[in-house]
Amino acid sequence: MPVENAPISYDFHGDTPFTTPFRDIKPEDIHIYLDLDTKVGKNTCGQKCTHCWFVNYEKVYNKSFAMEEGPLILAGLQSHGYHVYPRYVDSFAYDGEFMRLYGPANNREFRQESDHKPTETMENGDAWTSGRPLLADNYIELLDLARENGYGTVSITYHGVIDEDLAVVDDGGYPIKGVFSGANTEEVLRRIAHYNERYQAGLPTGAEPSDAFRVNIGVTIGRHNHGRQSLERYARYFNKLGVDTVRFNNFSDHGGRHPELQLSYEEIEQAYRDFKWLHENVKLDFQLGVSEDFGTFGIKAMGFPGHVGWCRAGRQLFAAIPTQETVLSESADGRREKIGDIVGCVNTFEPHLGILVRMVADGGQNVSYALEFDHEEIEAFTAKRLSGVYKDGCFARELSQEQGLVSRVPERRQLPIVETTG
Repeated sequence: MPVENAPISYDFHGDTPFTTPFRDIKPEDIHIYLDLDTKVGKNTCGQKCTHCWFVNYEKVYNKSFAMEEGPLILAGLQSHGYHVYPRYVDSFAYDGEFMRLYGPANNREFRQESDHKPTETMENGDAWTSGRPLLADNYIELLDLARENGYGTVSITYHGVIDEDLAVVDDGGYPIKGVFSGANTEEVLRRIAHYNERYQAGLPTGAEPSDAFRVNIGVTIGRHNHGRQSLERYARYFNKLGVDTVRFNNFSDHGGRHPELQLSYEEIEQAYRDFKWLHENVKLDFQLGVSEDFGTFGIKAMGFPGHVGWCRAGRQLFAAIPTQETVLSESADGRREKIGDIVGCVNTFEPHLGILVRMVADGGQNVSYALEFDHEEIEAFTAKRLSGVYKDGCFARELSQEQGLVSRVPERRQLPIVETTG
């Protein structure tokens, strides 16, 4: 008999039909991922995952907007009506500097049910992290900073395979290198639980139980850990650890370093059936989430609203990424400067669909920002999706093959990989 679980959550970035001309879509219906800082390593996430898109694409490798200008860009774009999501490699990067600057940010929209009801993750800020910063000695100070700046959830990327005894396999054989290990994630979860206990007990004086952090876990699914048995083990394992959300995302082979791990379309169809089975047959003490990057092959098994899985990137979702600044025009009225690129897919950073512009007037006293979309390219890209050139609702794999993105990835950079075993 089916069990009663919380609704399955899904990603949401709009549902305007693809047949609607882009110029008719209002800024209020467009989401912008503002990639403020793409630097990986010691001062940010503490990792260098071999499948990281920020590592494997030259266009976004080691880039950033000036720290003091980021909030101005954010406010400038918001003033036009856009929903802007400040994005950086880790919310706890630079000892929490991004939290101080941007307050309770969210990294995307999580919804549930047919009426697109926001999940609990959307109620307060969502601090996303590899987990590494919270393994440092100042983890209490970092969590204090998150709480003081309006964060209610900590989202951790989980990398580990679970054995039949519901223990993480920690033998060094996990196939994706440079990641934060599942064993270390357990320690971080213990630290967050300890922190929550202190505040729920009223320490320091005046704290309320609502100050306790929710914990979201993101698990990447590939050929190393897919299948019904594996998913059930994850479910029972995270039930035991006491987290609030477990969201599964589809492994994407950014950089072409792990082609053996990428699921086939047939395996994705089976994954959807397995997610549905898990939700109907295993009591989950957390909310199950499924990322839109699994696409549309087999998605009907989930019973989601019809638009789910059909990524709105390139129409209602874009990324704005830093680029080398250039002067576009200059006159007595002021100067127009290109400071960023607008791209469709927020994970592969293609195709190019416009520019982010800074306007400087009155001798630098008046500065504003705007997105200048390439309407012709956006409509051409949409036409490819409508005509079936791209068949999957998540077009990243087809786009990568079409544009030869793997062949364009630079030779592996000889930067040290942070050890992930404790």
